[in-house]
Amino acid sequence: MKVMLFCVFEDSRETQEMLSSLQEDGYNGTLMGASSVNHAFSRKRNAVAAYSLSDYAEGVKDPNLTAFFLLDEEELPKVQGIIREKTSGFEKIHGMMVVLPAASFEGSF
Repeated sequence: MKVMLFCVFEDSRETQEMLSSLQEDGYNGTLMGASSVNHAFSRKRNAVAAYSLSDYAEGVKDPNLTAFFLLDEEELPKVQGIIREKTSGFEKIHGMMVVLPAASFEGSF
C-alpha cells in the first residue's frame, strides 16, 4: 500500500540539507513554498479572503516549505526516522508531518 507523507518545515539552511539528504537516499517528492494563514494575512494590510497565484509572485519569500512524498508503507518508518533525526524531533527545524493512506495512485513519477 502507498501512503502520502505530508510535511511542513520552516525554510532554513538545515531544512535544505535535510531534504537534500532524503533525495540522496533516493526519496523524491514535491516541494513548494507555503505560508501560514496568519503570516499570509499579516503581509497585507488590506487582506482578502483568497489570493491568486500572482499575489505570491511578488517576490515575498514564504517562511515555510511543504513537501509531499508518496511512499511504499514499508519505507515510511525510515523516512520518518530521517526527518525526526535531522529536525531533532522538530526542535531544531520547526514543522510537522502527517501520514495519509493513498487509496489510489496513478502517474508516471
